[in-house]
Amino acid sequence: MSGLSGKAPRWVLVALLCAFRPNLAPAQQNFPPETVPPAFTADAVFAARVRSLLLPYTEPATGRFAVGKQVLETLLRQLPGARAKFSWDLRIASGAGNVFSSPDGTIFVDEELAQAMGSRAGSGPGLWAAALSHEIAHIIRRDWARRYLFQKLLTEAGSAQITLGESGPFSGAWLDAQGASSQLASFCQNMELEADAEGLMLMTHAGFDPDFIPALHHLLEAQPGQADAGFFDPSHPSWDEREQKLQKLYVAAGREYDRLWPERYASPGGNSPTVVYVGLPSAKRGSSGDLEVLIPLHCENLAGSVEVVLRFRPPDSEFPTELRQFAGCTSNRTLITFNLPSPPSTEVRRRRSRAQAEVSVLDDSGALLTHSRAALTLR
Repeated sequence: MSGLSGKAPRWVLVALLCAFRPNLAPAQQNFPPETVPPAFTADAVFAARVRSLLLPYTEPATGRFAVGKQVLETLLRQLPGARAKFSWDLRIASGAGNVFSSPDGTIFVDEELAQAMGSRAGSGPGLWAAALSHEIAHIIRRDWARRYLFQKLLTEAGSAQITLGESGPFSGAWLDAQGASSQLASFCQNMELEADAEGLMLMTHAGFDPDFIPALHHLLEAQPGQADAGFFDPSHPSWDEREQKLQKLYVAAGREYDRLWPERYASPGGNSPTVVYVGLPSAKRGSSGDLEVLIPLHCENLAGSVEVVLRFRPPDSEFPTELRQFAGCTSNRTLITFNLPSPPSTEVRRRRSRAQAEVSVLDDSGALLTHSRAALTLR
């Protein structure tokens, strides 16, 4: 999943993210899973260190988090061969910031995120499946080993560059540090997309609707810090890119899920989740001078209504405005309109300005479905 927050121990950040050293040179190999040497044990050593250091700061997935453990068991039943190769465990970690895994089969889930997944009435198991299947794919593909070997190759190539000098056979393109950084980021992003694809099919065969993946992406994106200005992790594709890359596979997975579970309510994941896509909001002045804010919505699997919450600070106002509206979101593109009273000053009405708008969409129980930010031009 995404990178860890600043609350996590520094060594975890260094070890688990695809870090780039500026003097490394690019390489062409991508180390598919089958090329990891059977005798390679550095990932096992790393896993033992991760477990010994993090165990005191985590707790087992029991009590209110027991559903996560149950989902893990359901997913692993689809992989009888992998079950015996790893020491599977699910741990809840306070302040981890997201979801990450260790090569030995231990999966760590941030406590606040675990609570958020559990707050979605009826959707908890499916959201857990979307999160855990991705990490299971990383583990069985030995992605930590692949990343380690790739970085080692880059280091060796960088050493060769220093030894041979600019006149050697590795000069020219080999000296492009920016290209090397881009290649490493691309390698890590490809691993994420591969884990997305394998995790999608794993959860589908285990009985969880593929729509739980975009539902989880929207929930993750709405977590504090994920949408902050300047947040960027070059080793992970954006949520939008991940969904776009999976479009064709989503269709195939949906057909497979329908074949295996024609009665969705009877599947391990239960009914399909509500997924809401929010378009870019726009604003215009109505004939009366009032400001109209338009928010396009597209909803999947919605039964009932959603609550749309708009927050922004109008021009020349010290206080933010919050407006709420319930919507059925029944068409492919539903427009939600918020009307704001015209400011008393003609000069203010004519002035063109921009405001940062936040849009949240909640289900009928008040649980967050999605959250987005956008600059709103006020005319």
